[in-house]
Amino acid sequence: MNINYKSTNTSLTQSDKDYIADKLESLASFMKDGDKAFIETEIDKKHKSGLVFRMEISINPPKYYAEARGNDFYEALDLALPKIKEQLAKQKDKKISLRRRKKRAA
Repeated sequence: MNINYKSTNTSLTQSDKDYIADKLESLASFMKDGDKAFIETEIDKKHKSGLVFRMEISINPPKYYAEARGNDFYEALDLALPKIKEQLAKQKDKKISLRRRKKRAA
């Protein structure tokens, strides 16, 4: 899995990138080797409190997208992961169901 990072109004350290990669390993069973994950982090400079961190995850080629806001980097990531995982699991279940349906018909 290829992971591309983009950060706006902040910078990601190597430990942050490693943390993201570890969290994305839970999605590896749903993805192919050639899939690319795009991670975008942003800090809202206009606000000083509240949900100022934004995490965006998109997976291509089969366009999956999730976005979440949180009080800190880790909260935003923890909120975005279940959203993208749900989309991937739903698609995988759909493929398995179609495959089983074809076997029964044959």
